Amino acid sequence: MQATFGATSLTPASAGPGHTAASLPLRAAPAGSTRSWLRRPAQLGLFFLAFFLACTTARLIPAFQSPDEIAHLYRADMIGNGQLLLGKPAPEAKGYSGGHADQHLIQFASWMLKIAGDNKERLSATWLMGQASQHGWANDRQFVDVAGTAYYIPLIYLPHALGLSISRHMEWSMRASYDFTRGMVTLTVLALLAWAWQLLPPNLLVRALVLMPMSAFQILSPTIDGLGIAMTLVLGGLAIAQYQAQCNGGTAAPCRWRYAAILGFTFVLVTSRTHLLPLLAIPLLLLCQRFSWTRLGGFVLLCAASLGWTLFVLLTTMDARIERSHTTLQIVQIYVEDPLYFLGLVGSTLADKDKGYMLIYSFVGVLGWLDTLIPKPAMRGIWAVLAALALLATVYAGREERQYTPLRAVLAICAVTSTLLAFFAIAVTWNDYPVPVIAGVQGRYFIMPALLLALALGPLEKERTPLQQATEFGVTGAMAGYFLLVLAVTLYGRYQLAAF
Repeated sequence: MQATFGATSLTPASAGPGHTAASLPLRAAPAGSTRSWLRRPAQLGLFFLAFFLACTTARLIPAFQSPDEIAHLYRADMIGNGQLLLGKPAPEAKGYSGGHADQHLIQFASWMLKIAGDNKERLSATWLMGQASQHGWANDRQFVDVAGTAYYIPLIYLPHALGLSISRHMEWSMRASYDFTRGMVTLTVLALLAWAWQLLPPNLLVRALVLMPMSAFQILSPTIDGLGIAMTLVLGGLAIAQYQAQCNGGTAAPCRWRYAAILGFTFVLVTSRTHLLPLLAIPLLLLCQRFSWTRLGGFVLLCAASLGWTLFVLLTTMDARIERSHTTLQIVQIYVEDPLYFLGLVGSTLADKDKGYMLIYSFVGVLGWLDTLIPKPAMRGIWAVLAALALLATVYAGREERQYTPLRAVLAICAVTSTLLAFFAIAVTWNDYPVPVIAGVQGRYFIMPALLLALALGPLEKERTPLQQATEFGVTGAMAGYFLLVLAVTLYGRYQLAAF
């Protein structure tokens, strides 16, 4: 069974005035931010409005139309049934590659593959989704290969597994089970984004990256991309809050929970997206800024668990999706011994006319199974907006104190090295050796590194003047309206699936 791609959703918007670093900006944000946020009717209303818009837009996306989505939901179904790690396809197999998923879930995915990719059949997406409404859970399981998900820690699948488990217990149809699970994942993503917003109102560049069609599509689909985007922003917000609090000379005790949360989010991110391993530098920076033996022990445990998990799946996973003359570990050794050769390979991939252009296009709007493209004028317009906002964020950030320079440097280094590791991960798992260019790299892999860079470039102070708040609200509303319109028109033209 081949893999599928992810989906997107939109972030709630409301930026209230915060506090400056000089007035201990984050003292109130960590412990009581969620409760105080829930007591604000306007922000709570915006949250539910965002969830309503997300669910409505998601109705334009038929099931299993995001790459890796099939494998992700199979894996979630396995986890919901108690299979946390992958199993062997046969007792004599040399590695672990899959597990047992419900037969009707497998059949549902097979139906929806008929309208995906270049070889799609002339079938109605509405009719296929209607057929799924007539079939419930089979409660009979079949082994499926999901080797591509072996690198993802089971924790990242908790919303998916919970949604499928509840649906199975309620004996809902495949269509209802899918919609409920997608709603559960989307709600989790929006809740995390709301938390990140409370920690630090995102600059306009961050907002544009989250709202652009590719990100929104991934957030609206029950994959792990949307969760990764949201957790990256939560981690960034927590790290900035902790850094500011430590710069202000407060005691370590009130911030202890925040450092533990940073360790937890870092662990989930680096074990569900291997190219984000450089994020380990964030808790290291905070440890160096204010040392304690407890923090050192937590950081050592984080590194051991993260690297241990990565090594475990590398040694035990059997991925037979492509035929290669070298194993993953052999290709890793080749590139590690000759890093300049690997950097040259990355340069060749970017310089390649087709692959370089596809990376640029797919970063903002190549949806579905790489068969649903937003219009080219919209793609160019979105890139122009991103470039303008990057320049604006950098100008505003330059007005802040130099005390943030180490944090900005670490965030920027994490962004650059994560980008290179994304190429590296695809090169060693999805390509043989030697190859002229790296095949299989998609623009969506770089959304999270781009968010880290946007945080590094933008202002890190929480305070906004009334004029800034009004400007940001207006620009955000305009971007959301345009990006949503582009997404909705593209999806309707591709699938012709009504939202109601």
